[in-house]
Amino acid sequence: MLERLLGYGGSSAVFLAHQHNPERKVAVKVFLPRTSMDIQLQRDFYRRFLREAEAASKLDHPNILPIYSYGEQDGLPYIVMPYMPGGTLSEYMAKRGPLSLQEAQWYLKQIAAALDYAHTHGCVHCDVKPANILLDSDGHVMLSDFGIAHVMQSSDGPTQPLTKSPEALMGTPDYISPEQALGQTLDGRSDIYSLGITLFYLLAKQLPFKADSTIALALLHIHEPPPSLALIRADITPEIDRVVQKALAKEPDDRFQTAGEFSATFTQAVERTEVVDPLPSSGKRMMPIGGAGRGRGELTPLPRVSVKPMKASSSRLARLVRLCIVILVLSLAGAFGASVLVPRITRVGSKTPTVIPTSTGNTLENLLINRDLWPSSDTYFYIQQQYHIKNASKCCVALALYANHTFGSFRLTVTMQEIQSSHDTADYYGVIFRASADQSRYYVFEVDTNDGGQYVFWRYDGPQWRTIKAGPAPMLLTASGKSNTMTVEARGNTFTFFINGKLIDKTMVDSLQPSLTSGEIGLYVEEQAEVAFSNLHVEALK
Repeated sequence: MLERLLGYGGSSAVFLAHQHNPERKVAVKVFLPRTSMDIQLQRDFYRRFLREAEAASKLDHPNILPIYSYGEQDGLPYIVMPYMPGGTLSEYMAKRGPLSLQEAQWYLKQIAAALDYAHTHGCVHCDVKPANILLDSDGHVMLSDFGIAHVMQSSDGPTQPLTKSPEALMGTPDYISPEQALGQTLDGRSDIYSLGITLFYLLAKQLPFKADSTIALALLHIHEPPPSLALIRADITPEIDRVVQKALAKEPDDRFQTAGEFSATFTQAVERTEVVDPLPSSGKRMMPIGGAGRGRGELTPLPRVSVKPMKASSSRLARLVRLCIVILVLSLAGAFGASVLVPRITRVGSKTPTVIPTSTGNTLENLLINRDLWPSSDTYFYIQQQYHIKNASKCCVALALYANHTFGSFRLTVTMQEIQSSHDTADYYGVIFRASADQSRYYVFEVDTNDGGQYVFWRYDGPQWRTIKAGPAPMLLTASGKSNTMTVEARGNTFTFFINGKLIDKTMVDSLQPSLTSGEIGLYVEEQAEVAFSNLHVEALK
């Protein structure tokens, strides 16, 4: 019997309940379908959830929160788990300062044991963080949220690298590994990076990286070295600092190869720690600036990247930098969650231009009716005849490619309707075309809703973005809910664009060599927005 609500998130709610057989308090997690899901998507979601819950229920370890039972009632899938009255490690940290080295060591040992067990059984957690670590009344911890959105089990054996499904959610941006942000193949070493971020937080009560957006945060995880813990608290010896730095190495091969190795090395470093001066009351350690013997100063702040609101008239460089970050995560799948990830599409078609046949008369087939050739998930879905792309995160572009078809010279038309705005400075959406199979090269024509309507025509030559032309688009209807029809005419290296039947500037020429002469087409949405696409037609041109 459900007693009260304990908490809820974007796709689930957790209730305290009383179970009668046997008599005990339990937590019931109910997964709630999103309103954007049609019936088929809901069924697919439920089937996937039940398969993953079954796999997770087979994990039996004292530091992994067990699943008592799972099922479906009144169309809603649920799982029943133990109730942990101590709350989460995140809540525990909110009530106190940084943990002592010995207390952090105690928690690390337990979490590492849970992860090593899971990894040997073919399961990568993908979202290790204090909020997913539960406490009992005796200080023991259990790692939770195994197997719901993050179970990845290889059918060929537990020791093989594991890859996230196209609909999988990405982990929390504050704790994700570089390879997770890049959408690469994951194994247990990704969890070790997240565990390293968790340990850093337990010792410092602050995260190693801070940023004003998830895009900037992803860039820090991918490229920037973490700060030294020795700059934050005085009892961190160089040896302890080296242990944490190794766990946070950008390359998986440079990290500890198991969580147990990480924990054991940290324990050894703590045991060899000599007594040092305690932290000053401010919680910051005073460190020399400019080298030893040159005086002392306040601790410099942790790395922080700010992405300021951009105006189209003065933000082309900023957009260029931003899209360079976006391409780093173009191989992600679904939304940089609650992120939006980009689906991988298996391509088996010919690389020669494919002419889409016409039906009766001069009417071309609407390519959006070929539902099997478009990604399908809670991010990519149909409502009646409209194909919706819902980007739930700022860290990634939500990109959908029309699979197995390549085009040369063509005329493309598509109608776009912004269903939900990001409520930010601008929203960006449009079409991608002449994309190579590996997405290393393509053109993008996008519009944005800033400053009365703007457009940009880009060329991407991995990893370099080039602006071919940009300017105002006053014919663009920028209000949310308004529909706009975009037309792209591509002949060789010349391009003409129309919005709502009105010419954008004049014919544009790509003078770069070699020109992109053929490739796939697609639709995309940037920023946290939802756009519905309809009436997508492509006509081959001579």
